[in-house]
Amino acid sequence: MKQRHRSCLLLCGLAILLLSACAGQPPGQREARFDQSQLLNGSRFGLQPVPIETVDLLAVNDDMRAFVRQHVPPNVGDKRKVELILGAILDEGLHLTYDNFKTYTAEEAFYSRQGNCMSFTNLFVALAREAGVNAQYQEVQVPPTWAEQGDTWMFNLHINALVNLPGNEQVVDFNLSDYNKEYHRRELSDNEALARYHNNMGVHWMAENQPERAFMQFKRAIELRPSTGYFWTNLGTLLRRLNEFEAAESAYLAAIDNDQDQVAYSNLARLYGQQGQQALASYYLDQVKLFRTKNPYYLFHLAEEAYAVADYEEADRLLHKALRQHSKDHKIYRLLGLTHLQQGEFWLAEKRFRQAAELAEGEDLERYNHKLELLAAG
Repeated sequence: MKQRHRSCLLLCGLAILLLSACAGQPPGQREARFDQSQLLNGSRFGLQPVPIETVDLLAVNDDMRAFVRQHVPPNVGDKRKVELILGAILDEGLHLTYDNFKTYTAEEAFYSRQGNCMSFTNLFVALAREAGVNAQYQEVQVPPTWAEQGDTWMFNLHINALVNLPGNEQVVDFNLSDYNKEYHRRELSDNEALARYHNNMGVHWMAENQPERAFMQFKRAIELRPSTGYFWTNLGTLLRRLNEFEAAESAYLAAIDNDQDQVAYSNLARLYGQQGQQALASYYLDQVKLFRTKNPYYLFHLAEEAYAVADYEEADRLLHKALRQHSKDHKIYRLLGLTHLQQGEFWLAEKRFRQAAELAEGEDLERYNHKLELLAAG
């Protein structure tokens, strides 16, 4: 089936920083001014409660049931049912289109015919279960991207669906061409997915400058999954925007206490720096630097920069260091092959392109095979 849609990020909407876990106790660490229950009391921070409705991500109504009956015969196997549901959602029936800023329930996505990765997954899981298919949520940690200023790492948590077939499993994604089986992934319960929905809605309302609504969504997410660190971190970001700096600090510390959330370390470094607490800011900034030197994707980013200015020896050094951290990414081998080519090391370049091809799929695999053909002809 032709896949025409871009993948999306579960945590899109906020540029967030990742740091390594803190080793030891930072200098002058203060106790959290607010405990976790106090942080969820918006009236302390001038926020009036805004009621939010109970959400059923996977609710199926009569129109949706009729849609399933129309497109999915009951007497076919689960694999074929998955194909028919996808065809009905993307091409033949709904023509669902991608919109990164729209997080919808299954029912909302069905009628609006648009949405982001979570909206698509909600709709697919709901229709698949209605058709008798065992479909679950799956969270995928996509490799990060580094901003040009060097201080921002987008931590991408993508969500898709996983179908358990007899003796096999099938990943269902808005864009399978962007999915890599080597990415770290795990199944999510329906409750965890619901918490992520409310977190997304919190990000949405924060971007819309509606802090009361954002607060209530983050609160609901935390109530559903209080051990998920980045929910607390996002709450801290909201509180920081409201100039509630002590509350923001407490929320970041809660993120660390609950989940050792690495995002919270960077936000604390920035917060302390803005407050002139240089010892604390320097400590957390050092954690950023430590993390970077051990992260293969940041090393790859530095290698790309070295390659761009023809510093091939430095690129080679950084790429070998990245491979020691992560040896399953074809892009690292590809850049290493190009680096060898630039240095006239053709047999080493061929070796690296073969290693890249072993890990690649689809168009990437074709590209590497073509590169190997050119090397052989030369």
